[in-house]
Amino acid sequence: MALVEAPSRGSELIFGRPLLERMLRVCERAGVSRFFVKCPAPERPRFADALGRFSEDSRVCWVDSFDQVRDIADEVCGISRCVVLSGNIVFSLSQLRDLLERHAANGHQSLRLASRDPAASVAVGNLADFLGGDGRPPVTSVLSQIAGLPYALDGHPSDRNAAERVIAATLRHDTARTDGIMARIFDRKLSWRLSYLLAHTAVTPNQVTLANTAIGMLIAWMFAQPGYWMRLAGALLFVVSITIDGVDGELARLKMAESAAGARLDALTDNLVHIAIFFGISIGCYRTAHSTTYLYVLGALLVGFGMCAIAVHRAMSVSVAGAQDFIRRVDRLTGRDFAYLVLLLAVVDRLNYFIIGAAAGTYLFAAVLWWLTTKWTRPGAAHQPGGDRLAEGI
Repeated sequence: MALVEAPSRGSELIFGRPLLERMLRVCERAGVSRFFVKCPAPERPRFADALGRFSEDSRVCWVDSFDQVRDIADEVCGISRCVVLSGNIVFSLSQLRDLLERHAANGHQSLRLASRDPAASVAVGNLADFLGGDGRPPVTSVLSQIAGLPYALDGHPSDRNAAERVIAATLRHDTARTDGIMARIFDRKLSWRLSYLLAHTAVTPNQVTLANTAIGMLIAWMFAQPGYWMRLAGALLFVVSITIDGVDGELARLKMAESAAGARLDALTDNLVHIAIFFGISIGCYRTAHSTTYLYVLGALLVGFGMCAIAVHRAMSVSVAGAQDFIRRVDRLTGRDFAYLVLLLAVVDRLNYFIIGAAAGTYLFAAVLWWLTTKWTRPGAAHQPGGDRLAEGI
């Protein structure tokens, strides 16, 4: 549940979304299932448009005071904690999730992320505490791990631009748990700048995805050429491409335009491009060495991809946490970072090492994942609970 004091600048547009709607959307992504917006009745028409798509959502309820929540106790039965938002506050999903995790570790302590404006904050605590007294129980201020956020709009003309830039610059924190090492060190520090610029245009995340897919196919063609310089240029463009690959997701988060269809399109095109690049490198090695060995390696690689797909489907279909954790670790260790290895091998003209290693790696991954899945599904094996339970009871 979220208790939200309607911000005075709730209709201020941040990357095209009203501030109030943005606040509710971030809470929704963190698992909040019910919203109570505190606002005097005469002011509500002014804030109605600021709710965006939440304007007709039955989960949103207007109240004159948070004490009114007690009157609908039956509806909130079972909810043990809540998020409290006050002031013209801009914060990130990763910040709210971190605050929820800290509270989960010590459920008896209410926590708050304060901003430069004392009246603006993000707090998490037990619902019963916030419904007592004046709705403001003693809270412990905690330091944010993200510099610049939360950000409070305080009325200066440059506030909105400053808030947007801070949000864009801190996007990498939302993906820190899934990004590889090189992605965190290099890619995200470049991609957010492009995402920031595109967020002020009519360009959509799906358009970025499709454009980068076209670049990926060009890279595959370049890898398939026998010349050293063409393949090196392809490797350089590949590094550029993986930086752009993060832009579609960042742009969607900035514009709050995430969708399941967009995520599926991104995953599909990523896999398509990767297969095309592996195919291109194999053909390039064959054309350079004039050896049919690389055609056999390509065949082995394609079979390995199929085995990986079967092993992953099996692990996901039976919801085996141990096996799924292994998938996430491997994905994080490799992910888009393998482009830097490709570049290094292209520089020393040893791309054949990469394609042979990749072929062997697919069989190793499939075998280990199959073994993990079998281990955790064996009768009598200790159950590994899966899923993120952080959002329960919010």
